[in-house]
Amino acid sequence: MGILSNLFKKPKLKLRLLQASLELLELRVDHLESLLASATFPDSETTERLGKFVGQHLSIQTNTIRIPGQLVAVHSDNFEIRDTSGRLVFVPATKIISVTFDNKQLRH
Repeated sequence: MGILSNLFKKPKLKLRLLQASLELLELRVDHLESLLASATFPDSETTERLGKFVGQHLSIQTNTIRIPGQLVAVHSDNFEIRDTSGRLVFVPATKIISVTFDNKQLRH
């Protein structure tokens, strides 16, 4: 009986260790997801602040191109600008490196 008792104890111990490991991993994933959500550009505060500049001239820089134009709208996932040729351009927020406003035309 002692051998059977040891065989039943070890799987229970292994199961408890696996459950504890799973709980720890779930906590880590939750933490990483919350960090990612707070680091997403643009966050709601930035979207609200940039929304006040609709109509202003700016340049949006991505990894591959600089797009000058007039800000039409700011959304959580993209910016809309009217480029210098008059075309409406949607720039995905994930591609934006920087936003530079034309200081001469900024309203305070």
